Amino acid sequence: MYWLLQQAKRFIKNYLGNEIFIAKHFKKTFGRPINLLRPQTFNEKIQVLKLYDKNPLMTELVDKFRVREYIECIGYGDILNELFQECESPEDIDFDALPEKFVIKCNHSWNTNIICEDKLALDQHSAKNKLGNWLRYNHYLTFREWAYRDIKPKIIIERHLAGELRDFKIFCFNGAPQFVQVDSERFGHHTLDVYDMEWNRLDMGKGNQKVSATSVKRSAHLEKMEKIARDISANFIFCRVDFLATADNFYFGEATFYPGGGFSPFQPERFDYIFGEHLNLTSLKKPGDLVFKQFFLTILGRAGFI
Repeated sequence: MYWLLQQAKRFIKNYLGNEIFIAKHFKKTFGRPINLLRPQTFNEKIQVLKLYDKNPLMTELVDKFRVREYIECIGYGDILNELFQECESPEDIDFDALPEKFVIKCNHSWNTNIICEDKLALDQHSAKNKLGNWLRYNHYLTFREWAYRDIKPKIIIERHLAGELRDFKIFCFNGAPQFVQVDSERFGHHTLDVYDMEWNRLDMGKGNQKVSATSVKRSAHLEKMEKIARDISANFIFCRVDFLATADNFYFGEATFYPGGGFSPFQPERFDYIFGEHLNLTSLKKPGDLVFKQFFLTILGRAGFI
């Protein structure tokens, strides 16, 4: 009997490992079981894309180093921030060659940035240790975001952008921009606002982020951002294209296929369904045994294992 139980556990882990991992996190976050067979919300559909969309181009686009070549190839090299250095080890960073201000990033993840505003005040030893820890971790493991799994970790060092910065994050569905998320004062009193493409502010929020007291001014570069986002996202079921805007210019930030890992609640919840209506999965080739997998997840959930 023990042998049979061990074999059953091994089978479930090999066959449904990622699905179970995602189902557990989904239920913990949203308080209900996931439906991979008939997903309705935006977050639910992002989980389906994480599991079953294996477009190899996604790995190139989420790689913060390799995506630069892609952006240049489609004719938008002018919106790339200046790259000072790239290397595979913290020990290879040439601090002497860097200007007073710069930003160090890892190419294979998110929230792995060191913003240096004074090179003389930077604790290089601490920075190297932090970078080393980041490089050793495969961030695919955090939320099972497939596109990050096979990225070769690197360090990139870019120009520090001065002044007040805003993030303009354009949600594109099958290459069509539909919504813009604006993040202001990311390192201060962070606010998050969402607009449609006609710049009407939606009465919504995400997670615990505060919204601005008044509407954010529409960027003079929004039409160009929209055009670029359309071109970058053309080959994907869903892609969010992020830009970093200064007072008089804007730069490519990153492309992401799984905002918040698909675990970012909308406030109010109905917007999760509204965004989900735009995310059409009919072109996605799903596994032939998805009915069986969903059945298995349902049984495990009712038994209290998920």
